[in-house]
Amino acid sequence: MSTAALQFEDTVDLDAPENKETTSMTSAPRKGRPRSEKSRNAIIKATNNLLIHKSVQELSIEAIAKKAKVGKTTIYRWWPNKTAVVMDALIAQPGIQSPLPTPKNNAEAVIMQLDKLIRLLTSKNGETIAQLFSEAQADPKAQKIFADTFLSPLIDAIEFSIQQGIKKREFRASLESRMAVDMMCGPIFFRLLSRPDDLDDDFRENYPKEAVRLISA
Repeated sequence: MSTAALQFEDTVDLDAPENKETTSMTSAPRKGRPRSEKSRNAIIKATNNLLIHKSVQELSIEAIAKKAKVGKTTIYRWWPNKTAVVMDALIAQPGIQSPLPTPKNNAEAVIMQLDKLIRLLTSKNGETIAQLFSEAQADPKAQKIFADTFLSPLIDAIEFSIQQGIKKREFRASLESRMAVDMMCGPIFFRLLSRPDDLDDDFRENYPKEAVRLISA
């Protein structure tokens, strides 16, 4: 799993194995001159600043390069496309990878993970994530980056907690873990894309608990 990916699973896996050190898929350096951290930081900062005023669709590599005062080739040397740059810019923001408290059990772990997902999608980054999700549908490379960096860490974390909950008889023994993840996360993304105003405090307070109740033993 990419260390640059959004880490929903931090501290919530009750029996998780130790993480292996990996390299970010979105910003792994390509062959050529060594990465300049100064240039990288300028690109990340420029991207985040531009996203305040522009949508992902309106953003361009040219605009990022101009804002960061680097050449387009510098960006393409380290990132394959705009989606990868935007994902790394989001990940670099404070609080994105903040760890969750240690849960008492796997049911509480799933509730925490769903709560964190809803909080993320209702934050100032929620609209950007929705735009990335939409744009990635037309670009297989962008789709893979979005899945590997955002969706897979989320799915893996929740699925692990569900699997552990099944083993410890917190959840129904007949439950198929991946389908359970789809059932739990589907309504959240549906509201994000179709009715974002309904991702309100009442939904965040009640939905994670209700979702876990439906799969409990």
